[in-house]
Order: sequence, then structure tokens, then C-alpha cells
Amino acid sequence: MTSRKLSLPVAVKAGHARLALQLHQTSKEIIAMPDSQHFSPALPRTLHTPRSHALLSESWAQAEEAKRMERAGDDLQLTYEAYAAGAPCRACGRALLGEPALGTDEESLAQIDADNAEFRAEHAACNIGVWRLENNRVEHCHLCCPFPPLSPAQRDELRQLIYPPSLHIDRSATWRVELICQHVETLAGRSPRYVEPTVQCTECAVIRGVVKAVRIDDQAKDGDDGSVAEGLQPDYQRLTDEQWSWIKHIVHSEEGPRRGRPRTDIRTIVDAALYKTRTGITWRELPAEFGSWQTALRRHHQLIESSQWDEITRTLAERDFPQ
Repeated sequence: MTSRKLSLPVAVKAGHARLALQLHQTSKEIIAMPDSQHFSPALPRTLHTPRSHALLSESWAQAEEAKRMERAGDDLQLTYEAYAAGAPCRACGRALLGEPALGTDEESLAQIDADNAEFRAEHAACNIGVWRLENNRVEHCHLCCPFPPLSPAQRDELRQLIYPPSLHIDRSATWRVELICQHVETLAGRSPRYVEPTVQCTECAVIRGVVKAVRIDDQAKDGDDGSVAEGLQPDYQRLTDEQWSWIKHIVHSEEGPRRGRPRTDIRTIVDAALYKTRTGITWRELPAEFGSWQTALRRHHQLIESSQWDEITRTLAERDFPQ
């Protein structure tokens, strides 16, 4: 392995001490790299244009779709209809629904236990364990065998837990979206505030990133900035006035006169933190409508340290507000 060093005199002579230090640190990293590796500058920390955001979202969505299509042919998960009809596990071929046709006498049960012991030995390398359904003695591997699918009733129950009746999701808006490919799509039955960052283009027949979205339904107000969405985020309803009334007393004491630059409204900070929690994004990915992500992060930490954030989330949870 050979080493390569960067020359410092030009930077030093010009008086750029900070640049010289950066070059020196970079030279240390390059010296430690084999010749087969090439140094490449770091990618920019943020993307500043709607088109760059759309291209990034498009690449992620297309990669995820490619993975999904690749897995589709090897999907081991049964449909509920097949499971209810008595189909065996697609991974191991063992029974899922009901006992095997061996009887329930001691000899048959001993045979099932012996079969389970053999199955455990075959999957010892999985090192996770086994599972079995209620009223069924046949065991399955946690790593290799997918769990049975949810029934329609269970799916409805889960949907009610995720989206309680108190949560009203408005999907009355219609949007016209401009895509990376310069085609235009019309999306109906969407949120009045946000549209998805990617859309299936009917002309290209592939997923495309959304560069710009304009609301075109009757409820859109002429000249209203909220009718145009360039920083596109997943569907999220900001706190209503009623919801804010539940918690504003918790942070009311923080609102006070101060010198210097005006603070970001505390309601916006709470909305930003709730948005981040719901969507799972990083602070750097916080939409511009919430203001500076550094400010949101810093003030969110202040709320946590003062225990105000715990009180906010507890109050909202008691009102069935989704966290």
C-alpha cells in the first residue's frame, strides 16, 4: 500500500488556516486508504430545490418497488383465504390450522412431540426459537416461517386502533401534480394539505417524483399559499385550535418578552416535534414550513428537559390523539 499526501503551502501562504487544517485532516484519511479506493467529496447535507427532493424521493420509491417485485415471486406469506382453507406453511410445509391427522391419544401426541424435536434440531442454527398457534401442537421457526395472516375482523380491529374515530382525516382535496418526467397527473381524494412525494405516472408507467403540486378543487382559495405544495410530506394533520387548547397551558409560561430575534411560535415547535414523531424523519428533513430544524430540535430538547413534553404527549394520548 502506498500513500498519497496533499500539498499545504498554497493554503498556508494565502493565510487560510482553517482550509489548511481541513486539508491536513483530509490527507490523513487518504493516507490510510489503499490505492484501490478513491477519495470522493461528501454529498451535500441538504437538498435545496423541489426537483432535487423529487429526484431523491423517486429513487427511493423505485428502489423499494424493485425490491417488492423481486420478493413477490418468493413470498412465503399465505393469503387469509388459503390459510383458512387449511393450506400448510409455505416455508416448512407443516400444518398451520388444526391438528395433524394423527389423533389425540398418547402415542400420537408423543409422535408429534418427536416430530417437533426433530424440527427444532433442524433449525437450531436459526437461534431464535419456535412458535405455535393456540390449540395446535405443531411448531414453526421464528426466523424461517411467517406468521399466519390477519383475518378481516383482526384487520378492522387494528385499523380502529391506528385510526381511532376521534381522528378525522380529511381527504376531500384534488391536486394537479407536475412530475420529474414533465408529465402532469390529477390526484383526487387526497389530503387538503399534502400529497405523496411520488406518484405512478400513467404515461411512463413508472413511479415518478413530484416536483410541484397545486390544489385545484373548489375548496382551494385563490392566492392561498396553502394551495401550493413544493415541500411534499406524508399526510399529517396539524393541531387544530381545539387540540391546541388542550395543551397550550403547559407551555404558556415559555411565551414571554425577549430581546433579539423573535422566537419561533411554540405551537409550531410542538407541531414540528409531533410531525417528526409521526413520520419518522430526521430533524434535518423537517419541512421548511416548520422553520429552522435546528431551532425546533433545540426547543424540543428544552421541552423534554423541563418535563413539558411528557405532559404534552400524555395529555394528547388521553384525548386519543395519534402519536
